[in-house]
Amino acid sequence: MLCRVLIVDDSSLVRTHVRKSFESSPEWQVCGEAGNGKEAVEKAQQVHPDCIILDLSMPVMNGIEAARILKKLMPEVPLIMFTSFVTYRLEQEAFAAGVWRVIGKGDSASELVSVARYLAEHAHDPKPSRTRT
Repeated sequence: MLCRVLIVDDSSLVRTHVRKSFESSPEWQVCGEAGNGKEAVEKAQQVHPDCIILDLSMPVMNGIEAARILKKLMPEVPLIMFTSFVTYRLEQEAFAAGVWRVIGKGDSASELVSVARYLAEHAHDPKPSRTRT
């Protein structure tokens, strides 16, 4: 099964790194990139991804604001917040906004791909895991 991922981060270097990580796995296709939350919402409606990777801190619209909108538009699509600022409070705010998992940028890229794979495969389960396992 080929899964399509949308990568959202204001840093082109981070987007490139994440893109390479997903492209190294044959079951993933990067269907788009965006540099802020507003672009993410627009792009997601155009490309219909199976999973969205969101940065937290971005110009124009941050990842939490984008997650709230994306959750309403496409509730079955797993949203993963990929951020440098992982705290318990952020996780709670992210989960309330519709994010399924929060992963620190200090974690390995293979961890991000593994979590995305799990969530995409289980997105239609009655109660997929939306928090840390």
